[in-house]
Amino acid sequence: MAYVRRIGYVLQANVAQYNDLIARLQDPSHSLPIFDISNPEVHDDLLSEVERLLHNVLMALSTRIDQQRRFMKKHFSDDAALTVEYAERVRTGFDDYAPSAFLRGLRNYLTHHRLPVAQSQQTFSPQSFSVTFVLLCQPLLEWSRWNSDIKRWIASRGDCLEIVSMIDGYARIAGDFDKWLHDRIGLKYASEIREYEDSANAFNRELDRTFGQ
Repeated sequence: MAYVRRIGYVLQANVAQYNDLIARLQDPSHSLPIFDISNPEVHDDLLSEVERLLHNVLMALSTRIDQQRRFMKKHFSDDAALTVEYAERVRTGFDDYAPSAFLRGLRNYLTHHRLPVAQSQQTFSPQSFSVTFVLLCQPLLEWSRWNSDIKRWIASRGDCLEIVSMIDGYARIAGDFDKWLHDRIGLKYASEIREYEDSANAFNRELDRTFGQ
């Protein structure tokens, strides 16, 4: 159960750093100087930082998938019911979320081809100000190693992909999934956990009695 939390934390902590940068940019006093066209180097530095954090998120996403699969195979391959339930949860959670396959492929694109072309988008109105980041679709489509389904999906999105909302959506699904897996393992071993806790409590009581604490 602790290892499930640790695997999930690798992804969620990197997503939190990515989202923290996005959140700070929603403050005009912080972000407007960055978008000052008289000083383009500052904006370029921002895009570099966004790319760095995106890289970390995608690496963590891939690590989580690989580590969790190995964990399940090592510890629960003999539990047919849990294995089937796990696979069904993956299907209804991740496979039904359209950007999942793209994000997994984007990790390979970034690792083996190039950094994705990112742009900032600012939205202004008399009542609001917001900043987000997008990936341009045309440079992505120039890579020949997308499978046909993902390539069609990218092409269907128009000129750009809203990468921030995709990452946030994936992280929410992963967080819910990892909590389910953690709790499901706890249910499987509920009697053993109770036995351990009872033994630990009895030991602590005896320790207190013996040493007068």
